Amino acid sequence: MRRVRGALGGLILVLAGGAEAAPEPVHPVIACETLVGLRLLMGDGGTDHATAATRLARHPGCRSLARDRVGAAEQRAMIGGAPFECLTVADEGRCAWVLP
Repeated sequence: MRRVRGALGGLILVLAGGAEAAPEPVHPVIACETLVGLRLLMGDGGTDHATAATRLARHPGCRSLARDRVGAAEQRAMIGGAPFECLTVADEGRCAWVLP
């Protein structure tokens, strides 16, 4: 009887461990037309993505983009030791500066 319980307990643990974790939610990318616009958004208290998203209305050159529309880096800059990238945007002729 103990062997059966032990085997069942092990089987339950194996089955429970095989369950996949829920995927991380995909957050949109916060991007601005210019690096100056991005820095102004960040200076307005928008250094994290959730806070920056709430302040987009105050910054007309900035917007939220679907992550699958954003591509490779076209330009890069360093300001105060922090890296910034202007990433290509699908179906647009220019890159957008993305909140790091």
